[in-house]
Amino acid sequence: MLPLENYSIQAKNLLESIVQDYESNLKNIHKDIFYLNEIKKIRFTINSRIRKITDLAEIKNNQQDNFFTIIVFNEDYFEILNEELIKLELNTKRDGQFIKVFKKELTYNQLMSIVDDIEKIKNRTLTRCSKAKSEPVIRARTALENQFIEPAVSRETFNQCEILQKKAIDLIDLVTQKRIKEILGETYFEKYISEKI
Repeated sequence: MLPLENYSIQAKNLLESIVQDYESNLKNIHKDIFYLNEIKKIRFTINSRIRKITDLAEIKNNQQDNFFTIIVFNEDYFEILNEELIKLELNTKRDGQFIKVFKKELTYNQLMSIVDDIEKIKNRTLTRCSKAKSEPVIRARTALENQFIEPAVSRETFNQCEILQKKAIDLIDLVTQKRIKEILGETYFEKYISEKI
């Protein structure tokens, strides 16, 4: 019979929380984010001061719509805003105090920049998983050194934490692949998989 160990419960709880956070973060990443970030990078010089687009307007995005809505705070800025949007090769239409910026189909390389962002988030999450696994292992090792537990308990803690980490990593990989497939679409996803090999 294996010795009873309670150290891995900490790893289990931490890993479950990390995976939930990761899934939540991935839901916030979508195709629209590419042009939304490009629009947010726009800068203007007004009265010898550099202004961000968010200083002049509010950007609204509904993923179901085929356009972004920019609510301009002052009519004097319509021309300046529109010129910058045209420089990004985006089609626009003025509608009262709104500018509708029509969403374009993203190229494979543009979509891959979003996938790169997903991979960065995944790598940070995997690092957090490693830390979550190591904390109870270190606690068990310290307890062993201070002779509070038997060597078998420390070994079992290590083994349980390894199993829990592997499950979390497998789930993260599965969720990541699913999200990447949703963003790239079937055709681009096959190209992505073939390039990855």
